Amino acid sequence: MVPFLRPTLIYDGDVTKVQLDDLKKLNAAGLILDLDNTIMAPKSAKLEPEVKLWLELMKKNFKIVILTNNKKAFYLEAVRQVLELPVIGFAKKPWSIGIKEALDILKLSNDKIVVIGDRPLTDIWLGQRFKLKAILVKALTAHIEPKWKYYLRKLEWSFVNKSKG
Repeated sequence: MVPFLRPTLIYDGDVTKVQLDDLKKLNAAGLILDLDNTIMAPKSAKLEPEVKLWLELMKKNFKIVILTNNKKAFYLEAVRQVLELPVIGFAKKPWSIGIKEALDILKLSNDKIVVIGDRPLTDIWLGQRFKLKAILVKALTAHIEPKWKYYLRKLEWSFVNKSKG
């Protein structure tokens, strides 16, 4: 187990399984959401109906910023139009490039922000580095990804520190 990969919560399902009550128990006021595989299939700029409903509920309760390592400007603009949320691309998670902009947009103390994503080595590590709460979810299953990504994801999850602490 790797200490810096210790999420605050782990869901055995995709982002739609994250409960409003759990976020309120974490004293969350803002969310930083990963984009590809967390809230939409990569390169799609389309929301699945279940994710759209979940996101509408979250928008009513939290300030939200999308933070992604994706760097394709035309895709990021399409995502902004679909989500109607701030989208920060080329974030270079888990490093500090994009997170500083996200924190500036949210204007909340770090203890009130929760990062939600599907990748331990980007999303969870980012949360740890900036003393944010972090929720690890499974990748959306609405798309097919290459075998090498599937095995990389399994390897990453094997390093997740699932102990409480």
